[in-house]
Amino acid sequence: MNNNNLHTEKEDYAKQLSVQSTEPTIGDTIYTIERVLNQVENRLADKLVLDELAEHVHLSKFHLHRLMRAATGLPLMEYIRARKLSASVNDLLALGKQTTILHTALAYGFDHEQSYIRAFKRQFGLTPAQFRRGRTEITLVERYDTTFLNEIRSGVVFEPTFVMRPKSFYAGRKATIGIAENYERYTANTHGVSFFYSEYPKIPNNINPGVYIGLTLYPPECSPQATDYLTSAEVSSLEGLEQEWDTATIPAGKYAVFKYIGRFHPEHLTIHHLNDIWNYMDEWIMNSSYEQADGHHFEYIDAAIAREDYCEADLYVPIRDRQKS
Repeated sequence: MNNNNLHTEKEDYAKQLSVQSTEPTIGDTIYTIERVLNQVENRLADKLVLDELAEHVHLSKFHLHRLMRAATGLPLMEYIRARKLSASVNDLLALGKQTTILHTALAYGFDHEQSYIRAFKRQFGLTPAQFRRGRTEITLVERYDTTFLNEIRSGVVFEPTFVMRPKSFYAGRKATIGIAENYERYTANTHGVSFFYSEYPKIPNNINPGVYIGLTLYPPECSPQATDYLTSAEVSSLEGLEQEWDTATIPAGKYAVFKYIGRFHPEHLTIHHLNDIWNYMDEWIMNSSYEQADGHHFEYIDAAIAREDYCEADLYVPIRDRQKS
């Protein structure tokens, strides 16, 4: 991330400490996604329900739904329907007028011809009959390719999405976190958990109640041995807050947002997970046309979707087009 000294220091400490995850091996998340995808492909003619798929891979329905939506960009049942409709197109063309639309509908698990026609039109913008006799190009949904996913310590990190954020304000408690100490004692975790349960509810002007922001700043006087870490909430205004709370103002800018989903509660998202995610993010940025824009990044965690076996965290990195040398 455009902060080579900080990143090198993190890598050095990780090597010195020979950090090993203390979590039990719960299974390969990408393999779990593959099992779901294979089940969908093998049963395009059947009626698949969320409960059945969740039981097949031993996940809660909630976890499976969030995981597959993060991967495919669609709610799981919408993805299944899109795959059925996309696969049915070959039959519509190959069989010509030798079979009926009803036959195709039944072959792909639709109860009625009209339900298939409505779904087809909603997906592709025209009816199956119009497609068969016309010259309109349609966009298919192919089987999702998991080679774009990256396994990270009992979870998976997804390729980034991109957002433009306006100028934003944060209030909370700031601490200078030594990198070595954080690796050994999970200092940032301790600050974050303590702050969220004891002080977070007291912050005025909170615009996203329940959303925790872990804002990491790279002040020149601290790097490369430490960073400033603001455990915080995003607020609508800093007016009247600066005497009681530590605050930060972040200018408007473009961000790459990397989503991480793990099989544990967000309270257990440690520096070891984050370091592996950062390594992936560093590599992604180095191979992209972007560079990090400013000396900060932050974690966005919504407590409303946290579960004992489910962690979802969005990591925001400010980016800009790479400067030509």
